[in-house]
Amino acid sequence: MTEPSDPEAPSPPAPEPSPDGPARSNPAHPYLGLTTFTIEGRKAPALFVVGWLATLVGVALTATVAFGVSGLGGSVLSLASLFALSVGLVMLANGDDPSVVTDSTFGKAVERIEKAVGSGQIRRFTGNDYAQPLPQGDLAAAVAWSGDVVQLLSSNPKLRWGIPESGAMLWTDNMLVPLGGSAATASTFMNFVYDPKIAAQIAAYVNYVTPVKGAREELAKTDPETAGNPLIFPTDQMLKQLHAFSGDALNNQEYIETWQRVLGA
Repeated sequence: MTEPSDPEAPSPPAPEPSPDGPARSNPAHPYLGLTTFTIEGRKAPALFVVGWLATLVGVALTATVAFGVSGLGGSVLSLASLFALSVGLVMLANGDDPSVVTDSTFGKAVERIEKAVGSGQIRRFTGNDYAQPLPQGDLAAAVAWSGDVVQLLSSNPKLRWGIPESGAMLWTDNMLVPLGGSAATASTFMNFVYDPKIAAQIAAYVNYVTPVKGAREELAKTDPETAGNPLIFPTDQMLKQLHAFSGDALNNQEYIETWQRVLGA
C-alpha cells in the first residue's frame, strides 16, 4: 500500500486484482481498515474485507443522566437492541473488555441492564427509532450512532453525543468479495471509493466515518466545517477510546437467547 498520489497528477490505471484480494492504491486508517472476522462463528476463508463506513456508538444526551441510578423518574434511557452495542457499553462501564467476553462478564452486564429495566429507567430497546423522540426532548439519553446525531442536530442544536469515560463501541459496515465473486469488478469499485476525493464526498453526504486516509484533508478544501466535525472525522484520541465486540460472543447462541429474553422477544 502506498500514500495517496498527487491529486493533480493523471490517475494511473487501476491495479490488477491479486489472487489474495483487490488491490488498493490508498491505505485505510489503522483503526478502520482491513480486518479479519468470522461468519456465524467460523473463519471466512479467502474472504477479502475492506472497510466501507463506520460509526461510533456512544451516548446521545438531551439531559445529564447516570445509568443505573435510582430516582431519575421512569423512562429516561433508550438502549440499543443490538446486544453487541448495549452489552458492550455496559461491559466497559463495568470495567470489562467487550472484545474478550466471558460468561461472567456477559452475565454481569445483562444483570445490570435488567436491573435498569426493572426500575423503569430504560423506556425501551430501539434500533435508530430514537431519532424522533430524542431531539424533541422526550428522551433524556439514548445509546446512539454518531452519524445519526450529526443529522439530528439540525432539529435540536442542544443535542450532544459523547464517549463515556469508560469508552465507546465501534461499529463498521464492510465491503467484501466472497468466494466465487468477481474480484476484478469489486476491486474496481473498491479502489474508486478509496480515492480520498470520492471518500470525502461520501462522508460529507452520509455523515458517517470513512476509513480512507486523506479524505478529511480533501474535504477541508471545500467544506472545512464538516471536515472538522469529530463525529465524522474522529480524533486519534477518540479512536483510542473505541472498542470492538467479540465476534465469538456475537455468535454465541446462549448469549443470543439470553438477550432476546431481555428484549422481551
